[in-house]
Amino acid sequence: MFRTHEKRGLLPLLMVLVVLGLSAQPALALFEETPASAASRSMGETGVAVVDHAYAGLYNPAQLATVSRGQAAVSYVRPFGYSYNEFMTLGGAVPIDARYGNLGFNVTNFTVHYQDTDLLKETRLTLAHGLTLFEDMHSSIRFGYALNLYRAELATTVSGDEPGDDTALGMDVGMHMTLRKRTHIGFKVQNLNNPDIGVDQEELGRRLIAGIAYEPYDGVVTTFEFDNELGQELQYHGGVAMTVVEGFQLRAGLVTNPNKLTGGFAYSIMDFALDYGFSSGGGTLESTHQFGLRFAWGGEAQ
Repeated sequence: MFRTHEKRGLLPLLMVLVVLGLSAQPALALFEETPASAASRSMGETGVAVVDHAYAGLYNPAQLATVSRGQAAVSYVRPFGYSYNEFMTLGGAVPIDARYGNLGFNVTNFTVHYQDTDLLKETRLTLAHGLTLFEDMHSSIRFGYALNLYRAELATTVSGDEPGDDTALGMDVGMHMTLRKRTHIGFKVQNLNNPDIGVDQEELGRRLIAGIAYEPYDGVVTTFEFDNELGQELQYHGGVAMTVVEGFQLRAGLVTNPNKLTGGFAYSIMDFALDYGFSSGGGTLESTHQFGLRFAWGGEAQ
């Protein structure tokens, strides 16, 4: 089993050969990380400390504790511009109760296809809950957790073998703290229960992500975080977002291992918003362009 993802790239022909069973060994792991939202991609693929309610279940479920109105979002991207793969995300957040917390959900789907055949489908269903542990006029501590159902499906090989499909259940936990209103600290442990998938019991990535976001002025957000995935090189992420005029925000960032530059913008009008995120290929790969739409309802805009 394999995966086209944001850290490595394969030639289209090699990828097809691997999935069709002409290669004896798996090339890449399943369910490797791809930025779920265009906003995250544009700010150096960050998200653990910068609040983004619609995608909180994927980045840091503790952020759901601050939801005050319903939100929904959808995102679409073809990693590195390759026509044979696509990644889609649907997310939402719903306020439930100030004391008992709020709920979020996410669905991601990664597909590799050749002609009329889906060679690989990876689906992740996420249900998340976030609540406030402590809050006063200037500071707060919030906690959240998420349950992830992973499902992988592979097509029949040219030799008639059926790799089949399998599912796994993973659990994430996160914290989000606010200090003096302008400083936000977040961390998340992904796949805390160390789930595996497939007959080979391939372990799904266990990760620790931690970061800090600071708002030096109204309309300006800076953030820095590190991503430590078991067995992989440590990644550093940095980003900045600045509101130029009401309803229009510019974003930029960078990522290490591999080194990438990112950028993008958001345009909002009333309860709707359009997100665009860009990242360089990180070497010889092509750039990636990601788009997203958002909608909010009820309550008061924050």
